[in-house]
Amino acid sequence: MRQKRTTIARRLTRKSMFWLLVIVIGMSYFVFQLTGWATRTFYTESYYNKMRITMEYTRRVLSDVYVAVTNNIYYVEQNLDNPDFHKSVMERIVKNGTRVRSCGISFIEDYYPQKGHRFCPFAWRNVANPDVIWSENMGDADLDYLKADWFLDVIKGDSAQWSEPFYDGYDNETTLAAYMVPIHDSEGRTVAVLGADVSLDWLTKKLNEMDSIINENASLAANLLKLRSQSFIINHDGSFITHPNKASIMNDIFFNHVGDDASDLVERIRNGKEDNEKYDEKIHYDDRECYVFYTPVKYTEWTIVTVVPWQAIDMLGILNGIVLLLIIAVCMMLIVLVCNYYLKRETRPLQKLIKATDDIANGHFDTPMPDIKHNDEMRQLCDSFERMQYAISTFIDNLKNKT
Repeated sequence: MRQKRTTIARRLTRKSMFWLLVIVIGMSYFVFQLTGWATRTFYTESYYNKMRITMEYTRRVLSDVYVAVTNNIYYVEQNLDNPDFHKSVMERIVKNGTRVRSCGISFIEDYYPQKGHRFCPFAWRNVANPDVIWSENMGDADLDYLKADWFLDVIKGDSAQWSEPFYDGYDNETTLAAYMVPIHDSEGRTVAVLGADVSLDWLTKKLNEMDSIINENASLAANLLKLRSQSFIINHDGSFITHPNKASIMNDIFFNHVGDDASDLVERIRNGKEDNEKYDEKIHYDDRECYVFYTPVKYTEWTIVTVVPWQAIDMLGILNGIVLLLIIAVCMMLIVLVCNYYLKRETRPLQKLIKATDDIANGHFDTPMPDIKHNDEMRQLCDSFERMQYAISTFIDNLKNKT
């Protein structure tokens, strides 16, 4: 049976396509893996850096509260003999501290006997009109703080500290935290606790704003699947200080939502440690595998945590890898087409040479050979056929003359 006729160009094209396909498959694997790793590294570091920016913003705000309090310690301690002076200091702290919601100084029992057993000058900002500052001297009938943990901790420990989050006593909704410092008399005794309260609502809004920006820049597939990042601040015991769901604030614990694979993470958070190398750490959060990013807030026992479903990041790497592979495949196809075109073009004189040799075989010895412009193997082959044509013609002419 006669084999199907083919051409050099077609045969070389098939072989080229085969080896190109082998090369593309091997290269695609490494490109896909590298693209996924690069994309994952880029986005995980991006998430972490955004969280660090939020942490620095949080620290600056808390630092402003710290400065507002510490700058007035001197004035308070120098005027301990004048109990009515302290209310003006509280008003000044609230007025100058844009994030300060309220401020008060709580004295030890019977420090001012003429004021009662308990004495607490207090000032607070009008929520409806922040420019308005209210103040009053609270006494026995207003606030019983002498046995409160926060008061005893500062008095006995004689050290400044941030309080545990608590609800505003006026609306029982706004979450507050207080920076508290001890006040000393001329003999060095701790006689009062000066504290400024800061609302954590602004912090919740800041984290929600960060999540909104991140989720808007997420992939289309992540948005369609509602793979949303969540950011919140947790206390050293894991309780939520801020959370996208307000019902979880101070009512839920972060550690209750993580799986057994997060034991190392839980330990680091509890100890206030930060591991900058674990950008792409994965844990199970609410039974979903997620990337987790966290950073402690300096000078507090708080930690900012961002949890992102793994698909929201890895899917970007997969999509980028697919796009890159499509580009490579298109480029390879173009290479094959270009090679096939030039192979056909360069082997076209062979067709003419075949026709010329067929004519010679049929006795047309004067058939001209095709004109080969390039000085290559094709030209040498054509020259060889010309010499053979000349030799055959000469031999036949001599033979005719002899016969």
